[in-house]
Amino acid sequence: MSTLGMIESGDILAAIAFLHSYPDTIDSKIGVLGLSMGATASVLAAARSTDISALVAESCPVDATRVPGDVPNDQVRNADRQLVEEVYGVDITLARPIDVVNKLSGRTAIFFINGDNDDQTPLDGMYALYNAAGGPKQSWVVNGAGHAQSFSLDPTGYETRVDQFFDAYLG
Repeated sequence: MSTLGMIESGDILAAIAFLHSYPDTIDSKIGVLGLSMGATASVLAAARSTDISALVAESCPVDATRVPGDVPNDQVRNADRQLVEEVYGVDITLARPIDVVNKLSGRTAIFFINGDNDDQTPLDGMYALYNAAGGPKQSWVVNGAGHAQSFSLDPTGYETRVDQFFDAYLG
């Protein structure tokens, strides 16, 4: 069952703790790349930890409970909230990257990627997240890309930009 990034963000932090448990990687800088709900989970994780140095968030929703393809209306949103709260004890209405992205300022570089044809996480949402985030930050709009399709539409540009971003902030 999906918790729209709430529990999944803890999984990211557990993976980082595992990596840092080895002597060879204890001081390693960590980079995370997340798509859609993975981007939500990544932003939520970075807001809770100083261990993520660089984050690529593609097709990241402003509010994960308002993504039309996942949560089509308020009735479904409320039912999902109740079910997840009963099973996992978390409130999925807190899965709102817009509320926490400012916490990354000065410690986690963030690179927002979005397609201009994304009907699930529209471009205006990426701009809102970008404006709410502190620096360092970057953004890239992929012409013609739909939801989480930036790599498939421009693999060379994607690899080049993401590699340059991670090289700049991870060394």
